[in-house]
Amino acid sequence: MLFLALPLGAEGRPGAASIHVRNNAQFEAAVAKLRYRGGTIHLRRHVYRGELVVPSRSKRPLRIVGERGVIVESLLLDHTQHVTVKRVTIKPVTEDGWLKIYRSRHIELNDVLVTAERTRLRATVHIPNSSHVLIRNSEFRRCGDRSVLFSNCLHLQQRARHITVLNNWFHDCRGCDFIHGKFGYSLTLRGNRFERALPCRMNRHRCGHQDLVSLWSGSKLLVEDNSFGVYKNGAAQLYLIGAVDRVTIVNNVFKGTDRRVPGYHARVAIIVGSKRLKRVPRRVRIVNNTILTGAKRIDGYAGSIRMSGVYWRMARQKRPLLANNVLGLVEEPHYVCSVARLAISNVVLRGQRCNGINRLGRAHLDARGRPTAASTLLIDQANRRFGARRDIAGQLRDEWPDIGAYEYRPR
Repeated sequence: MLFLALPLGAEGRPGAASIHVRNNAQFEAAVAKLRYRGGTIHLRRHVYRGELVVPSRSKRPLRIVGERGVIVESLLLDHTQHVTVKRVTIKPVTEDGWLKIYRSRHIELNDVLVTAERTRLRATVHIPNSSHVLIRNSEFRRCGDRSVLFSNCLHLQQRARHITVLNNWFHDCRGCDFIHGKFGYSLTLRGNRFERALPCRMNRHRCGHQDLVSLWSGSKLLVEDNSFGVYKNGAAQLYLIGAVDRVTIVNNVFKGTDRRVPGYHARVAIIVGSKRLKRVPRRVRIVNNTILTGAKRIDGYAGSIRMSGVYWRMARQKRPLLANNVLGLVEEPHYVCSVARLAISNVVLRGQRCNGINRLGRAHLDARGRPTAASTLLIDQANRRFGARRDIAGQLRDEWPDIGAYEYRPR
């Protein structure tokens, strides 16, 4: 039975419909009823097994809002538009759990939990061939710890366009990539926490891929104001390979350790390009980051950043820019400084500094990676030409800005 109310202005306009549903059949009927008029579907607390589908519909907004405790096994937004999904848990029941946004546009996911916890299956948000998608204030955890198949919490496909991933928490997944795939044009990752890609012991093939973010192609990528945590078996915390162009990596903090996983060290923060591929990312800017990650990999490489040697054969203006960063470790400048278009105003904590206007020494950061009064290598030392206007906390930088993600503020 459907419960239908027509309150005045409930969704910001007179006559907006509000329908409460308790099962899959009622959901299907509600979607059909609101196809042309818009409104809100309230999911009563229930485990919605199988697949819920929102097909093609009008431009009038549709909101799907769950009560606390609602579990949806699969939700397909298929050739649809102007849909918001809020307070829903995507979780496997008898099959993999997923929320797929297929050939759709103007979609928002808000306060969604994606998890496969306590199952041997996977949970994923999958975005193929869609545009103008916002994912915000959501949580992704245990996306496939015990699945024999590769697990990605958020999986992008090549024609995904204008995707924004904002203020989400990705954490505690064994052998997962938190964000993986290809996009078409304009991907923004801002204000997210990527914490603890945990060791997986199932097998080497399944467990050897756990980059926090791994992207293979796309144009116009912004990675801003994020916090990156530890991983063990994988390439890097942020791995850009192939045709990922027009990239800005700014005001991020990369952490090499986590007290919740003692003895566990992330090895490389950022990898740009691969020695196996001739095609490498072009026009990459790595600016004003605090990169504390840095430990020796299995292959012997030791450094916070690694860039492909392919850049040696490219025009200088297409190579990465490295400016105003704190770099935890640079043991081989050849793969960091020498292949860059320009390496300027960076401070290296351990190893060797880049040639030119770069320095080596202690940064005197606090436990959160923020500068202190003793951080004289950082304070007022950034290059103003390439610096970020604001810091990771959103504060305007001084006329003489600081190196790293944070601008120093005396207490």
